[in-house]
Amino acid sequence: MGPHAVPTTKIAKKAAEADPMLLVNAPTGRSPLFQVHVAAFFTLMCLSLISHAKAMMTDPGAVPVEARPIGTKFEENRSDELAIETDQLIGDSKKGDADIVQRGGGGGGGGGGGEEGNVSPKPYKRPSHRSCRRCGPDTFKPPRAHHCSICNRCVVKMDHHCPWVNNCVGLGNHKYFILFISYTFLSCVYSLCLVSYRFFTCFNVVRGPQCLSNTNDTLSILLLCVEGALFGLFTSCMMLDQWTVVTTNTTQIDRLKGVSDSDSGGAGEGVNETFGGDRGCTADWLLPTKVVFPKSLHEDLFGYCVPCRAIEAETEMLTLV
Repeated sequence: MGPHAVPTTKIAKKAAEADPMLLVNAPTGRSPLFQVHVAAFFTLMCLSLISHAKAMMTDPGAVPVEARPIGTKFEENRSDELAIETDQLIGDSKKGDADIVQRGGGGGGGGGGGEEGNVSPKPYKRPSHRSCRRCGPDTFKPPRAHHCSICNRCVVKMDHHCPWVNNCVGLGNHKYFILFISYTFLSCVYSLCLVSYRFFTCFNVVRGPQCLSNTNDTLSILLLCVEGALFGLFTSCMMLDQWTVVTTNTTQIDRLKGVSDSDSGGAGEGVNETFGGDRGCTADWLLPTKVVFPKSLHEDLFGYCVPCRAIEAETEMLTLV
């Protein structure tokens, strides 16, 4: 289908069979579909390269050092404990600054007219949450985060570290990675289809100039077939695997650990988390555009907040009291 693929003059089949040189010497031109195939192939190639670049350079969801836990249960538990501690501090301040007495800690024995014994104050029990032993005991590790030993950081919803993009595949760039392997797969299939079309066309009795034997063309076609078949099979397997990851909302690391998210919400929620938003399927899902999550869901998806305004307000109130 290239510039010299199709004869521009009609040659009878019997004449071409009698004298094959008529086809060789006939003036040639491009196939009518030449521009269409060029545009389609280069579009797939460009989409694949852009997706690869964004998967490589986009933050996969690394947990910042200043990240703090969030969640309704955590905030409610902390609010209750803050209220209890506030009451203790107010009650103890009325009994004097010399000794701090624990409320309800009076022992059974001893005189002193029912005076409560001097007991050390009950330490404040902070809500339990995970910390990464590799990043440090003071770093918060969200529920769906995993530590990458290659990047030396925790990544939210980390699926794996991909050497093809030299980056982790996580919540922030999972869409780009899926688009990269998908467009690479389509490019391989498209190339093999065009080569197969030429191969079967050249078996016709009437052969055009595109079927002339050329060592350079033969070598290029063989390399293209090997490359297209190899990477086509590889990316197709990865596509099936990643589709399972998206629909089940369970990463490869979770599957290796035998962990499943019982609150995943099904395939729809996994797809929305990967491609962004809660609007359902849109055209930008097929393009390497920025993944946008609603602000109301951003903290819940990533599992941390920076800063945590509700908790900071409670802490400031306690400090003032």
